Amino acid sequence: MLKVFVGNNINRKAVIVSEDTTLRKVLEDNQVDYGVGMTSLDGATLQTGDLDKTFAQLGITGEQCYLLNTAKAVNAAGIKVLGLTAVVVSDHTPDELKEIAKYRPEAMMLKDPETKEVTFGVCQGKGDGSINRVGAEFGEGTSDGKAIITLKIPVGTDPKEYIEEKVGVAILNLQKVERGWDAALEEIAQEKAAVLGTIEIL
Repeated sequence: MLKVFVGNNINRKAVIVSEDTTLRKVLEDNQVDYGVGMTSLDGATLQTGDLDKTFAQLGITGEQCYLLNTAKAVNAAGIKVLGLTAVVVSDHTPDELKEIAKYRPEAMMLKDPETKEVTFGVCQGKGDGSINRVGAEFGEGTSDGKAIITLKIPVGTDPKEYIEEKVGVAILNLQKVERGWDAALEEIAQEKAAVLGTIEIL
């Protein structure tokens, strides 16, 4: 048997599996989205077809290994920490968030694939903003023009551990939502252009 530390760059857990188990099964059984970003096994980037190989086939026969997916930073929210302040920085501006919310509200949320219930929502709000397990509200501030959420880190706590424990899952959900925004904005722009093309000024 093999102990596998499986997860992503925010959360990971240890599971015990047979060396004859495929990597894909371990990822799917533990709800790790390997469709985005880069998946690695003990630090080595996996190639096409590797996910359907077993640990034994890939030469993993020791007592433990790490199977991790690192999400792409492009077009997804990231976190910057300065002292006791953590800032969640979007890849989009407040105006873009408002545009998407107005014309593509479904692109601002995640839904359960079976029940179709909203499991996570995003909006542009006021103040410092907030983020938790059910949603994210970007505040009034910006960083280089991008929408932000400002979080306070308690004195005496490790910033990375605090962020992972309190908002780790929420950050991953926010990244999933935000990765669809570029496509939504492109669709909105095309629709607006089509409408404007029908208008004749006399």
